[in-house]
Amino acid sequence: MRNGWLFAALGVVAFSAVFWAIGGTVHLGLEEHARGRYGPPDGGERYTYSLFGGGVIALGSTMFLAELRVPACKTLLLPAFGLMFGAASVLFLGQQTRHWIAACAMGITGMVITLAALRHARGSRPPTGERPPD
Repeated sequence: MRNGWLFAALGVVAFSAVFWAIGGTVHLGLEEHARGRYGPPDGGERYTYSLFGGGVIALGSTMFLAELRVPACKTLLLPAFGLMFGAASVLFLGQQTRHWIAACAMGITGMVITLAALRHARGSRPPTGERPPD
């Protein structure tokens, strides 16, 4: 199976699930559980499963795209899209200060990753008017 677009779509969905879970955890908050560990309160299992399951699938799809020799600038756009989705979802869940801080952090990180990908793509092309090496 050599369809890169399929793994790119899977990566976008998985990264979106990861950052949706982070937004849900910001919304619910953390509470102390047994043995001094912190985690989402009761009822936050879907966020926990999405965080870990989505993270494993996202990393797997990114590694597979790297194996297919997809340019790094295109692979970097997967977490950038997930971050933007997470920023929108955290603001959908609430409008308190903690939601705005999390959305701003996700949005800024997503923009920085996108700008880095565009800069990398521009730097990997030969200058205008010159032929690429054979």
